[in-house]
Amino acid sequence: MIFNFHKTGSILTSIICGLVITACNPFSANNPIPPEKPNTPPHLTSEVRNDFNFTLISTGDIGLVRDVNAKVVAKNDPTYPFSGIADYLNRADLTITNLEGPLIAKCPIILTGFKFCGSTINTKGLKFAGIDAASLANNHTTNYGQNGLDQTIEALNNEGITPFGTYDTVVYHELNGRKVALIGFVELGNKWPNLNNATEENITTLIKRAKTASDAVVVSFHWGPEYVRKPSDNMVKLAHLAVDSGANLVLGNHSHWIMDTEEYRDTFISYGQGNTIFDQDWSQETKEGVLYKFDFRDDKFSLIERKFTIIEDNSRPRMATEEESAQITTKLSQ
Repeated sequence: MIFNFHKTGSILTSIICGLVITACNPFSANNPIPPEKPNTPPHLTSEVRNDFNFTLISTGDIGLVRDVNAKVVAKNDPTYPFSGIADYLNRADLTITNLEGPLIAKCPIILTGFKFCGSTINTKGLKFAGIDAASLANNHTTNYGQNGLDQTIEALNNEGITPFGTYDTVVYHELNGRKVALIGFVELGNKWPNLNNATEENITTLIKRAKTASDAVVVSFHWGPEYVRKPSDNMVKLAHLAVDSGANLVLGNHSHWIMDTEEYRDTFISYGQGNTIFDQDWSQETKEGVLYKFDFRDDKFSLIERKFTIIEDNSRPRMATEEESAQITTKLSQ
């Protein structure tokens, strides 16, 4: 059975008024590489920006693949992986994630290996959990080639979830008539076809473009080494470049461990939020994740809440207890 949560506060008002999610250039599996949108609006002044406020929740890696996908298919319940955290994820005006792996119609049940996929039914789980937008800029999105990417984009769009991080585009999420720019980048070699590669030129170009056409710019990176706490020198360099180019918030993933955070030029940077949903139960660290909740006002994202999660059944996270949260906090401080 699929249950539905409803976001509270301003998100309910947005739904009543008609929330519209728009991309810089609408695209689908049938029209994957659209032309650039003409007539970009002029730069928005700080006076205009300052009266815009909303809340945002970001997650760690979500991989609806391998054992997670197998459990969803066996139970015929795409809400199962999200059932312990969906209530919280629905408590923001905008909830975004990194979707690690394509969602395709004929995904085989595979429990091992690194060629990822999940069934398209998993989009209903994302919708149930209040996910509004998902970055596809990562090293597993194209595991099933162009066709897998196209199917994933179409499946997300069909559930009203905005994909971003592809085709060197900026995607805009509309909230109360204002625009939040979403830009995903993948590093890890910078040779990912039809994804936003994290070259310095691409980062600068896309973020500056977004800054002139939106009220807030959120940048998501998939980057760096796995299973570490500290960011690499290149991760720090790219994060700072993103802020210098106009990003209001920088979010990272890929490490599968919770990583350090930083404030640079009064801008929050998260280098990695660990695993939110993933089948890596072989260590405590890979079962841990963190959800960040931000408040955006006066042209700045402020961290207002940090919630740790623990994955059980190799697929289903729950909110950490106070004792578990204290233990994770201690590890992060070392």
